[in-house]
Amino acid sequence: MVLCNLHTHTERSDGIGSAEDVIRIALEKGFRTLGFSDHVYTPWGTDYTLPEDPDGYIRENLQFAEKYKDRIEIVCGIENEFDCWQADKRYQYNIGSRHCLPVSDGHMLIDETPEILEAGIAAYYDGRGALAAKDYYMHLAEDADRFRPQIIGHFDLIRKFNRSSRFFDENSASYRRAALEAAEAAGSTGAVFEVNSSNIARKRRHILYPADFILRFILERGYPVILGSDAHDPSLLDGGFREAETRLWGLGFRYITVWENGRFVQKELAEQMTVNA
Repeated sequence: MVLCNLHTHTERSDGIGSAEDVIRIALEKGFRTLGFSDHVYTPWGTDYTLPEDPDGYIRENLQFAEKYKDRIEIVCGIENEFDCWQADKRYQYNIGSRHCLPVSDGHMLIDETPEILEAGIAAYYDGRGALAAKDYYMHLAEDADRFRPQIIGHFDLIRKFNRSSRFFDENSASYRRAALEAAEAAGSTGAVFEVNSSNIARKRRHILYPADFILRFILERGYPVILGSDAHDPSLLDGGFREAETRLWGLGFRYITVWENGRFVQKELAEQMTVNA
């Protein structure tokens, strides 16, 4: 199993447990690399983010990296919101994510609850979820080109509450075209696509982000992928990893990106799948 996770949250943003609690569990699970990526400050919602000044967060992560350097590689990252980008060179990596859509009077959350998403679609898109999805991918393509994130987080998060096509048809030609156009725009920047296993880990839907048709496109284009559990609970640091690895292998992926010795490297997926199997 891949023993690297760079998408990790703590009580410093909207996770549970301190950073040191997470490190302890990572060690128990045999992880080689643990990256912290708490949510960047967003003025429209501060109860689930880091403070506006990241100095304390960065300093603490660097202290843990030094303290545990002989046992695990601790990496200081950030999950950046595209509409509130924080370009601080002290972050060793950044995950670019979109949890909301810019609308006329602020930001419409897309991953809070189905009811909030439904209300937003009704208020800003005349009830047409397909338009909201198209808007999401349009922004994502522009975001990737503008900010050049190292990792694209949960690429098609707009699907989160779309069980049984509640808001839009994921099989429609227009939806798939919008998603693949955004994937091509993001991939052409050199970004690594996160294969996010959080839905499987939390037993919400047995799906990955991105969907299989997007993953096939990513593979065809030769864009790199990295596993991320998006763990808000340290017990789920490796949540869904085995299922995700099996899915990737079945789709034809043979390489996976990990962080090792201060940089992104490509590893053979088969080799990673047999570690701690």
